[in-house]
Amino acid sequence: MLSKFKVVATTMIAVAASVLLVAPADAGKKASAGASAMTPAVSSFKLEPGAWVAKVVGVPMQWSYVIAADPSGRHAVGYGTIDVGVYTAGLDEMIDYTSPLLIDVVMTGPGTVKFNSVWYGIKKEQVGATSATIKYIGVNKGELKSVAPGKSEGMHEIAYYWPETDADNDGFPDPGAEPIAPPVKVYTVDTRLPSP
Repeated sequence: MLSKFKVVATTMIAVAASVLLVAPADAGKKASAGASAMTPAVSSFKLEPGAWVAKVVGVPMQWSYVIAADPSGRHAVGYGTIDVGVYTAGLDEMIDYTSPLLIDVVMTGPGTVKFNSVWYGIKKEQVGATSATIKYIGVNKGELKSVAPGKSEGMHEIAYYWPETDADNDGFPDPGAEPIAPPVKVYTVDTRLPSP
């Protein structure tokens, strides 16, 4: 069985799962007469699509991801990878690699979003007709707050689940499934890659 320390350390690696930022759609434009320059209208906030780099506060970890918003600018999906993680005995020995992060984001208010992401710890091994097996399912849920155009701060609650917690085979832990260890909270600062 994995120790709590090992799971916590591995959790920090996977934080990359889902980091999106929001900013006013009219950032950099002059406010219209009578409008507050400090408080844009709720409808003016949109998810900022593009390439992002996320850093975990207090830990030398980094990941990158890309998000694309729908036409409303209030819902987005993303795809990412862990660039610099932390070695964790136990979970690391069980797998050969992790899958990319799959991310879903929804705006919940002016400059705030909730997100959900999933990834898989994978071992290259033949089992019947397959060439690999899933050894764990990583899940990251949380909230992000825009602090400036192209910058956000996030709170992430990360948990790992055994593949057996996906009894219905939809790729996600079933409702009420118990994680390997209690979820861990971490904080990030994310920065969007500037346009040329």
